Amino acid sequence: MKILRMLWQWLKSLFSFNEEEQELETPVPTDKTEDFDTQEQNGGTTDPLPTEKTAGFDTRFLPLPLNLPKVPDESSPLLHYQHFSIAMNPARRMPFYTAVNIDAEGYNRLKSEIPSRKEIGADRWVLDKRIPSTMQVPASFYVNNDFDIGHMVRREDVLWGNTVEQAIIANNDTFHLTNATPQHKDFNRSAQRWKGLEDYALRNARQHNLRVSVFSGCIFADNDRKHRDVQIPGKFWKILVMTKANGEPSATGYIVQQDDLIEDITERGVGFQYEQFKTYQVPIAQIEQATGLRFGLNEHDPMQKMATRGEPVGPSVIDDYEDIVF
Repeated sequence: MKILRMLWQWLKSLFSFNEEEQELETPVPTDKTEDFDTQEQNGGTTDPLPTEKTAGFDTRFLPLPLNLPKVPDESSPLLHYQHFSIAMNPARRMPFYTAVNIDAEGYNRLKSEIPSRKEIGADRWVLDKRIPSTMQVPASFYVNNDFDIGHMVRREDVLWGNTVEQAIIANNDTFHLTNATPQHKDFNRSAQRWKGLEDYALRNARQHNLRVSVFSGCIFADNDRKHRDVQIPGKFWKILVMTKANGEPSATGYIVQQDDLIEDITERGVGFQYEQFKTYQVPIAQIEQATGLRFGLNEHDPMQKMATRGEPVGPSVIDDYEDIVF
């Protein structure tokens, strides 16, 4: 029971967030028009390209080796950054998936030396010039609307390394436009949704010196609502991979949505309808079916083990730690 409670605290933000605990550093909304207009006039970034020799998702970061999944579009660029990698969807100009290693011990070792977000400097979203700008949603898209430029891999997740310099390089890498998706402001900042999941997972990883690998992405649909010629994903998925206290690997999948926050969004038609303000644990096989990606993690997915035993499984609302299947 103690282990379940610890794991629940690590994942609790899937549906809620304890406001009384010390919050992770929260970005202060800026004047998007001024910042993004300036970046657009500059035509992107003059920053150095990510360093390939030391960058990218480490497939052997955990005792369980992980493979980066193949994507449906063979022309999709695979881009490596410090501690994470991104496979781009050229047609949608967003990631098929992101994959990041989170080393809480590596952060704790440096945390007294890592500058604050303010000290590092203003957030500067920049083009990744290794791929055409036409494959990236421009910064100007996010001006004068309710969409945040939402991180898929957060800066906080990659703030670790052998040196402070490495941690800062990783921080800056997360501000490439390849790492962004349009997320409704209430979705991106809500404790009950995306932000809540990430804050609580990271806080508890740091508290227990955990190593975690995380895959994240969008569920793209042909009828996703369009705004300024950009189709907005209505649902996002996340897969968390870790080693449990007994040494067994665990891979769990989750789906969250922003459909209900987007006005006039087209309904998906028949099939299971996710409720408002809910986060669901789902079999990883369901994420694979929705995305066309293959992770090779089904044997480590507790919900898949239930299905193998003939037990009914499906989208499961997370309301308490007893609801999470480990």
